[in-house]
Amino acid sequence: MLSIQRLNMDNTWWLNWGETSLLLDPWLIGSEVDGFSWFNEQWHATPPVPLTELPYYQFIAVSQPYSDHCHAKTIALLSKDAKLLAVAPAKKRLIKELNNNHITEIPDLKNGFVSIGNLKIAKLSPNRLIDPIYHALIIAHGNELIIYAPHGFHLSNEQLKLLAGYSIKLLITSISYFYLPPPLGGIINPGLEGAKQLMNHLQPQHWVNTHDEIKHARGIVIKLAKRFYPKLDEIKEHNFIALADYQPIQL
Repeated sequence: MLSIQRLNMDNTWWLNWGETSLLLDPWLIGSEVDGFSWFNEQWHATPPVPLTELPYYQFIAVSQPYSDHCHAKTIALLSKDAKLLAVAPAKKRLIKELNNNHITEIPDLKNGFVSIGNLKIAKLSPNRLIDPIYHALIIAHGNELIIYAPHGFHLSNEQLKLLAGYSIKLLITSISYFYLPPPLGGIINPGLEGAKQLMNHLQPQHWVNTHDEIKHARGIVIKLAKRFYPKLDEIKEHNFIALADYQPIQL
């Protein structure tokens, strides 16, 4: 049985699958800053689940090095008994900001998985050499997968071959469109069409949206951004799960 729960209305999740529980990209306190507050600072519009009310977790996984995913102030307050895993650039950042050398690097899927309890985890890396680089995480339970792609993802032929033979239990991806001028990143979130493209490739049993909170923000980024947020009731696909609150559900 797979249980999932939003922990904020943006991109933080709790998952329990089999005997293993983990947090994804925990940002539960304060603001997130990219570089400098005058460049980009954002706050949750809806208060997250309080740290004192978090469900039990054994692992923490960080998918990106950016502050809305890799939020060191939150991670510093989480359980020291939980094992911390991160993609390479996030690991480098956390070592520096938390002085923590006990972080397991999440490998690329082409190099295999790393075990987390009765689950396995790996990442998919985009075919892009310059920032911003957005990864997707793959969580495996036997022959079933969760794919967590908070900024969408364009799958290469090699990656599609690596995923062939697996059943996609759940796809977690963004439906909002967020664009910045190319020097600042270009397409940050590819929108509903990007989500549908992933659905067509992966044919998930279920999918749910993430990283779509309309946050409070200040700085250059928000002034230059072009944004579009589709309404959840506009999405007609039968296997879309509209999680509009913090109640856990089972799949």
